[in-house]
Amino acid sequence: MEVSDALITQRREIENRLKEQYIERDAGAGKKTGNLIRVISGPRRAGKSFFAMHQLPSEGKFGYVNFDDERLVAREGDEIIAAVNEVFDSPKVLFLDEIQNLPDWELFVNRLQREGYRMILTGSNSQLLSSELATHLTGRYLQTTIFPFSFREVLRTRENPLTSAEKQTLLAKYAKNGGFPEVLLKKYRW
Repeated sequence: MEVSDALITQRREIENRLKEQYIERDAGAGKKTGNLIRVISGPRRAGKSFFAMHQLPSEGKFGYVNFDDERLVAREGDEIIAAVNEVFDSPKVLFLDEIQNLPDWELFVNRLQREGYRMILTGSNSQLLSSELATHLTGRYLQTTIFPFSFREVLRTRENPLTSAEKQTLLAKYAKNGGFPEVLLKKYRW
């Protein structure tokens, strides 16, 4: 499979995800960052990618690459960028999802920044912790950490105002099930 085929599939995926319900997060997005790389980190399944996706439409034309796709990890950076330019019509904003899966990702990202791309990166493992970022991207990034929903964010999932008793019931469910967005919004539909 060609890289462009993988990216066409990913483009469809992100277009469909952008149609899903989005609950505004308390974490700041850092939209006005100039050429700083925006790094969104946090635990798996906390909503990092979904948060990042919803920052993109205000950026104009953007490209998306999800490195959680095994078809892309062994590819060269130039091949990936050529496919991004083909599939997404030469964007200057890139969303590189789960970037830590790409070998030597920090060299790739630094080069893209020097070439004038603005980027949003997501990742969840130790390579995207602050100490690693400070080493690899010194002075070139702004980090946002996304955690599972806070109870205040859970309250935003409700369309109608809740009574005090309903809030207490919801809080008990939150304490039992946690605030991971997918479970909260899809499985339990509180």
